[in-house]
Amino acid sequence: MVKRLVVFCVFSLGTMGFAWADLSSCAKISDQDKKNYCLGTYSASGTYCEKIKNGELRRDCMFKAIRMQRDIAWKPAKPAAKTEE
Repeated sequence: MVKRLVVFCVFSLGTMGFAWADLSSCAKISDQDKKNYCLGTYSASGTYCEKIKNGELRRDCMFKAIRMQRDIAWKPAKPAAKTEE
């Protein structure tokens, strides 16, 4: 489990440091592929990832976007707050 976490962190942080930037900093990036990668990973949108011309970067973006979408979809819902009567 720990090994998996370390590998994930190395790949996530090592490949693209700008993936966790906010949306306004993504808009400032001049390289179109890096801009679409930033927008795709930030918003978990495959639409931005499909616009990337670099195949390896596109694949990485799609995997991260799908992972984020799955994490959001399968996130356990918070139980309703119990009110005492």
